[in-house]
Amino acid sequence: MKKMVITGVNGFIGRNAKAYFQKEYEITGIDLAAQYCGAGPVSYYQCNLSKNPAELAAIFTDVQPDVILHCAGSANVGASVVNPMADLDGNLHSLYQLLLALRSFEKRPKIIFYSSAAVYGNPARLPVGEGDALAPISPYGVHKLMCEELCRYFNRVHGYRIRSVRIFSAYGSGIRKQILWDIFQKYQSTGKIELFGTGEETRDFIHISDILKALALILDYDGPEEVFNVANGQEVSIRALAEIYAKKLGADAGIVSFNGETKVGDPQNWRADISLLESIGYAREKELEEGVGDYVDWVRSEGEYE
Repeated sequence: MKKMVITGVNGFIGRNAKAYFQKEYEITGIDLAAQYCGAGPVSYYQCNLSKNPAELAAIFTDVQPDVILHCAGSANVGASVVNPMADLDGNLHSLYQLLLALRSFEKRPKIIFYSSAAVYGNPARLPVGEGDALAPISPYGVHKLMCEELCRYFNRVHGYRIRSVRIFSAYGSGIRKQILWDIFQKYQSTGKIELFGTGEETRDFIHISDILKALALILDYDGPEEVFNVANGQEVSIRALAEIYAKKLGADAGIVSFNGETKVGDPQNWRADISLLESIGYAREKELEEGVGDYVDWVRSEGEYE
């Protein structure tokens, strides 16, 4: 059986990737926590990638992975604005140590680096494609762009096999951050959904189940492209998303409001050009309304709602 290492295996994408790929691969997880927090058994190492490069190299020597999914790293735009050095360490430094740990290996594993649509900032046109201008507006986006450049360098100079995936607005049951979690917290505390912005800001949402199918396609693809947009090519307003959420709660859309304030680092409008992803077989399976309904069911089943 082929071997896969998943860094950040306790995170939202990492633990879902473990569950998705475990039938095809022998999985080894790496994370900061003392133990694996997901379901089911996994070979697990506690390791801070940016602080313990020798330990990381020893893990790779022991495992000899065929594939590495690098899910580890900071993933909070707001936190990157407040503490950009911590974000730099969590994203760029951890990736650099991972790539250095593989330098002496004759075997070059396939590597998927989890980048972000944040590298685009506020695109000049929509839909935005992989070859369009990159102009991040947050430290998080800047650091993800630096990571992509590092991947290109290691591919070009050292013969690595790395692909960067620019994930747009990921969501799904189990996520405890970003917009759906924010909506839950507002509703739980006030019975209303009051959010930042005007509500006309847009995102390109993609459910975790579709992200994982996209990753499987990218891993199987042998073409020359190094960067993929991972999204659905659909622009949805934050207002529309919040009203879908209210509907799934059985509440009236009138509980949704916006304060008009813009958070530093947040883009205005996103819609991805996914023609490259579609060309290798991607097609969405989880519609947004169904996915939001699943999320509401999950928070209720977890006892999150009183």
